[in-house]
Amino acid sequence: MRGMNTFAASLFGVLLLVTAATAPAQNSAKGKGQSTQQAKQELDAAKDKLKDANADLNKAEKDLDKAKTAHTAAEAKIQKARAAAMAEHGKKLGLPTAIAQRDAALRSVEAAQTALSKEFRAQADYQAAAKEAEQASARLQSLRDDTALSAEKKQQLTAELSKTVRRPAELERDRIEADAGIRALRAKAAEAGRQVALVQAQAQKAAEEDTDVKTAEQAERDAAEKVKSARTEVEKHKKEVAAAQKKAATEQQQLQKAQSQAKTKKGKNEK
Repeated sequence: MRGMNTFAASLFGVLLLVTAATAPAQNSAKGKGQSTQQAKQELDAAKDKLKDANADLNKAEKDLDKAKTAHTAAEAKIQKARAAAMAEHGKKLGLPTAIAQRDAALRSVEAAQTALSKEFRAQADYQAAAKEAEQASARLQSLRDDTALSAEKKQQLTAELSKTVRRPAELERDRIEADAGIRALRAKAAEAGRQVALVQAQAQKAAEEDTDVKTAEQAERDAAEKVKSARTEVEKHKKEVAAAQKKAATEQQQLQKAQSQAKTKKGKNEK
């Protein structure tokens, strides 16, 4: 009986030694398994964060597009409000009447010039100048192909003939400029133009102070500020996406490293 007890005690001691020897290897393998699992969890978490960052960026970009559209609409409303205010205040200040008077004065000048030109072109002096101009024009056309003339001579003749071609128009212009009646009509048209400019300036000033215009301008400023804020948000989310992409790439590398280490350890244990 005592021999049996001694044998049992010896066997128990051997088992303890075997257990103690294998425990570190088992714990190491378990630890390596946890490292791989943890790396996968970290990668999954990084991918989720990247997905959320991309979603946030997508929303921010849509918000920016909406803000830009709203700003464009606000700018159009300003133009519409200014045009309406200009028409309203211009009417009150007599702008339509001033414009009509100016246009009538300009038509009078044009009609007088046309009548005088017709009369002047019928005169002998003009007719003679016109005939000479026609001949000079024909000579200019043939001068280009005249190989008998030197380049210097061609240049001289071209200058002379060109002056002759311009002569009828110059005579007509001088006659019109010298006419006292036309000068008076031009002065009247110029004064009418200055009156239009004066009333337009007054109407413009009144339009800028118009309540509807000021409201539209404030709306445009608010819309512009929203565009600015939306653009800032987009830039912020772009940085977040970039950071999330970098994090996901790092975690992917960590997982691959952990899997490689686990595979190597497993191969050694199997040997």
